[in-house]
Amino acid sequence: MLALRHLRIGFWGLLLFLSLGLGLEALHGFKVAFYLDLESEPRRLAWRLAHAHGTLLSLVHVVFGLTLGSRHAPEARTAARASRLLDAATLLLPGGFLLGGLFVHGGDPGLGVLLVPFGAVALFGAVLLTARGLASSAATTGSEHELVLRQIAFGTAEYDASVVMRTRVLRAPLRLQPSPEERDEDRKLLHLGAFEGDRLVACLMLQELDDGAVKMRQVAVDFDRQKQRVGTRLVQYSESVARARGFYDMRLHARDTAVAFYERLGYEAYGEPFVEVTVPHRAMKKRL
Repeated sequence: MLALRHLRIGFWGLLLFLSLGLGLEALHGFKVAFYLDLESEPRRLAWRLAHAHGTLLSLVHVVFGLTLGSRHAPEARTAARASRLLDAATLLLPGGFLLGGLFVHGGDPGLGVLLVPFGAVALFGAVLLTARGLASSAATTGSEHELVLRQIAFGTAEYDASVVMRTRVLRAPLRLQPSPEERDEDRKLLHLGAFEGDRLVACLMLQELDDGAVKMRQVAVDFDRQKQRVGTRLVQYSESVARARGFYDMRLHARDTAVAFYERLGYEAYGEPFVEVTVPHRAMKKRL
């Protein structure tokens, strides 16, 4: 998941570059000539810049990860491009300063410092893409768009966006996070999504059961698209997909708060209520 990946990079990066800062303070405290001699001034400056830029970029990763997990996240393709540029900037900017300080020539840093401008350009591009993606997301909020319903391929940027949405809409309010094992399970399922342009606004998954029925799982509609018939259209689309694949029975586990929604679409509750992911549920089914 792209958002979680950047959060991990950010916090591990903070640990790495804060440790580098402590190391530089230790070199200063122990009066290491390699670091404090007059001719080592370019080295001191370069390594301090590496520490500062690395720490800053780690914080940018954290902010970017939180942005991808928000309702205002850029569309999947824009997020993927910005992610690659941010990764490049994180390698090139601090890395260029570190290499430049490692091999100094008189009063000048080493050739590694030539990586720094490329890292700066990559960072500029990542920030620009993210800012434009947020502006595009804000501009489309509340406006009318053609809703496109289609399958989502596992492992793509669109799949990553669906994981973020399911986590944000279904799990985060319960203070839950998906386990790593769920991704292996997702590989076996059929993923469907509702799109407005490039923006994913709703998603669900279909799972084939042993008795020939199909189970609808984790229906998520983005917060600003709820109560606008987006969920209704996606559920109806999933029924047509299931029917075309030879299934005639759709089953699901509905939260108590969603039972009335599914009843309006022709689903019937059966069995006793039960608790799943810490909240009450009802088993429901429909003959397609």
